[in-house]
Amino acid sequence: MMSAGLARQIMRFGVVGGIGFIVDAGMLWLLLSAGLNPYGARALSFPVAVVVTWALNRMWTFASAGRPGKRRQLGSYVVVQLVGAAANYSVYSTIIHLFGASGQMIATALVGGSFVGMFLNFWGARQITFRAHE
Repeated sequence: MMSAGLARQIMRFGVVGGIGFIVDAGMLWLLLSAGLNPYGARALSFPVAVVVTWALNRMWTFASAGRPGKRRQLGSYVVVQLVGAAANYSVYSTIIHLFGASGQMIATALVGGSFVGMFLNFWGARQITFRAHE
């Protein structure tokens, strides 16, 4: 059975992830509107979302975890997120490659990639970056 603390973290991580998704998607569409291709635009939009989610997860989702220095924790978070990002971007790129780069397919690819990356990101954030130190 899942503990109340874990359930709360999952819920909060989901809310923060939703905010990160909105930041990522907003930046993506802004960059696409500026004429960037869907691959380059996503490569620029994703890092902005990573910094936003790190700050929110640090302050809210995993507030009770150990507090190593901000730089060290951000570095750890970035490494963890890169694993999730690799899965995320792979799904995103595969969907676009297989089904085309229409607006609907870009949106579908964004959702699919984000969904896959979310699971890897939560595990890494909980077990590595924001691990509680007894």
